[in-house]
Amino acid sequence: MPLWVKRYMLRTNPMAKVIVEFGYDRAFVMDADRALTLLDLLKDAEVYKEVYRSKEKGGNTHHVFPQQKELCSLKVLSSNMYSLAKLAGKPEEN
Repeated sequence: MPLWVKRYMLRTNPMAKVIVEFGYDRAFVMDADRALTLLDLLKDAEVYKEVYRSKEKGGNTHHVFPQQKELCSLKVLSSNMYSLAKLAGKPEEN
């Protein structure tokens, strides 16, 4: 679904919860209006990357460059699913 459609859906339902995913291992739940604010703030952000190199090769290098793809993705979370997930709480570590 295009991002502009998601933005419209979220603005018409400000009580909606949204999952904001960063990569494969980070996801946060927040109110839709805050998620849209976060997206607006991040859209112009540049990417920072530190590349490890041994001291013999000159040490670490630091890089700042424009975004080349979306930093995060959005998923709308139904109120029922939010309630169930909230009730389940933090998963147990194995």
